[in-house]
Order: sequence, then structure tokens, then C-alpha cells
Amino acid sequence: PDWELVALDNLMRRGSELNLPRLREAGIEFVHGDVREPDDLAAAGAFDAMVECSAEASVLAGFADTSYSVRTNLLGAFNCLERARQEEAFFVFLSTSRVYPVAPQLELALEETETRYELAAEQPLAGAGPRGIAEDFPLPGARTLYGATKLAAELLVEEYADAFGLRAVVDRCGVLAGPWQ
Repeated sequence: PDWELVALDNLMRRGSELNLPRLREAGIEFVHGDVREPDDLAAAGAFDAMVECSAEASVLAGFADTSYSVRTNLLGAFNCLERARQEEAFFVFLSTSRVYPVAPQLELALEETETRYELAAEQPLAGAGPRGIAEDFPLPGARTLYGATKLAAELLVEEYADAFGLRAVVDRCGVLAGPWQ
């Protein structure tokens, strides 16, 4: 409760501006900026911790404009890592379950329940089961441009932690839905 929170967003995603009144009501400062621009990140000021959750999350957007996806998801993560390194701050990277390749997921055994399909207990691949997909699910194979750029960013986080002693964690958070998604 004693932390000062700052949200930085370029407001490119339709409807994202609807969060601004809620941020103000919660006492969170808003900075209009873009993770692709180091000067925008610097304008947000000093900090002790960064939660990097920016992304061009649309799988289809990667087909329409590859540069926006790569620059936002990968260059943006790099720029955020650099800022966190400069500030000697703790870094939390919100990744995605989309880092896992598509073809192996199509091999998974499903069980039909009354209302949906669920992952079966017995699976042909490690890292999959009734609780979902785990970190030891195989990574080789094609995914989407979104998934590839987020996975590459995860690797950058690991490198920064090792090379520079950056205190960092990666969270493959899966699907976020609902208010404030």
C-alpha cells in the first residue's frame, strides 16, 4: 500500500483508454508512452520494480504487420530490461502460454465432459495433463509470431538475470480475461 504505482501505455488497443478513469480512482499515475521508445520509458521516472506486461497479443496482427508485433513484444521487452537494469530494479515479465508450439498441442489427448473438452490424465507428451500445460512441455516447433516474440523475450530475461544479476522472474500467465484484462 505504500508503493507509488505508474502505468505506462501507448493506448493503441481499442478500448484501453477506458481504463484511465479506473487507474486514477485507484491512485495510479498514468504515463502515455510506448515500450518501443526508450525515452518514453525514461520519462516514467525512477522505480524499484517493473511488471512488463506490454504486448501486441493478437495472433492475427502478426500476419498483417510483423514489425509492430516484433518491435512491441521483443524490442519493447529489451527496452524494459535495459531500464530495469539501469534502475537495479526487480523485473517481472508476463509472458504467455502461446510460447508453446502448435503442432504438439494438437497431439494431446482430450476427454469430452458434459460441457467441454479437457486434457486427459494420460498424455503422449511430458508437461501436459488435467491441470494444463506446464513449463516442461516441449518447446521445439512453430508457434505464432506473437508466441515466438514472447519466447524470445523470455530468453532475454534469462540472459539479463545471468549476465547482469538482474532480479527477474517470468510468468507464463496463460489467458487473461474479464475486467481490467
